[in-house]
Amino acid sequence: MKTINLQDYAPIISDNNSGEEILNSILESLKTNEVICIDMNGIKSMATFSAKQVFGKLYLDLGPENFFNRIEILNASDNIKTIIRIGIEGVL
Repeated sequence: MKTINLQDYAPIISDNNSGEEILNSILESLKTNEVICIDMNGIKSMATFSAKQVFGKLYLDLGPENFFNRIEILNASDNIKTIIRIGIEGVL
């Protein structure tokens, strides 16, 4: 299991470059780790575009079952969880 801390992107993830960096980091880690923990500590908000770019893409690439078995989101507020859900729904 590997933890990816998004603290460097705090407090708001809202641009294309940040989303791309986060996604690439997760995809690289998925090559050698069964489960990836994404620590959202310090993240107060996330643009729905960024959530779609990161979590929507992961959901499509991994499929629903693999996504929920391999991606664990830590320290996410209810607001962030909602934004992530909207990002995933936006790609379906």
